Amino acid sequence: MIKSFPFFTYLLFVILLSGCEYERISTDCSTNAIVLNLQSVENTSCGTNEGEIVVTAEGGDGEYEFSINESAFTKEGVFSNLSSGTYEIVARDAITLCISDPITEDVLNIDGLQITLSQKSNTDCGSSSGSISITQENGLAPIEYRINNGEFQQEATFTGLSSGVYNVTAKDALDCESSISNIRISTGVSLSDQVQPIIIANCAVNGCHNGAQSPNLSVKENIINNASNIRSRTSSGTMPPAGRQDLTQQEIDLIACWVNDGSLNN
Repeated sequence: MIKSFPFFTYLLFVILLSGCEYERISTDCSTNAIVLNLQSVENTSCGTNEGEIVVTAEGGDGEYEFSINESAFTKEGVFSNLSSGTYEIVARDAITLCISDPITEDVLNIDGLQITLSQKSNTDCGSSSGSISITQENGLAPIEYRINNGEFQQEATFTGLSSGVYNVTAKDALDCESSISNIRISTGVSLSDQVQPIIIANCAVNGCHNGAQSPNLSVKENIINNASNIRSRTSSGTMPPAGRQDLTQQEIDLIACWVNDGSLNN
């Protein structure tokens, strides 16, 4: 006698056997776009944290959250107590989790050191050939520079950089500081030409993420919306699932480089 099962139990059983992970259907953010608007910027005096950036959002479902320089999202669109520097802000729909394009704004020292990004060179995937160069004005010599949390140096150029996001800070003889945040060194890995073919050949296959279950990874937008999860699972070796051919290290690296570049639709 063949024992029958409820449909949901059968579906769960099939998913477990296939090794594919079930996820909720992703929202099409292209039709639920969030638009971020800059309302005001207040600069600060040298050595103080008196700067402020105010933003609002529109579109989507109308419940918004905001993040500055990749910090945790909050419901407040007013960012106060800012020192001199460059800030990147995004808005997110609290319901759909669709994210706006970022805006980048400078909080300036009213009377002192200012720095700008004068040159940036990207790198190849798996390489460390990127570079960042900074110029300054109004600072009292000597001027020192550091990248991320490194040591200060007198050289205003940083070389040997791998893909990623970098912050540069400068200070002068008066200890007046200025910074630039979220300088991205990219690899140029293409979603259309390099990453999507890997996903379609190995993950968007019969019985897995080819439309039989969510997300359908044969669709470019779903790859973008699930980029972090794809990188995590391919790097850990759980995607493709057991029983299917493993990705090569080069394929894993290409996916990771594309995600580190910002999961671009390129």
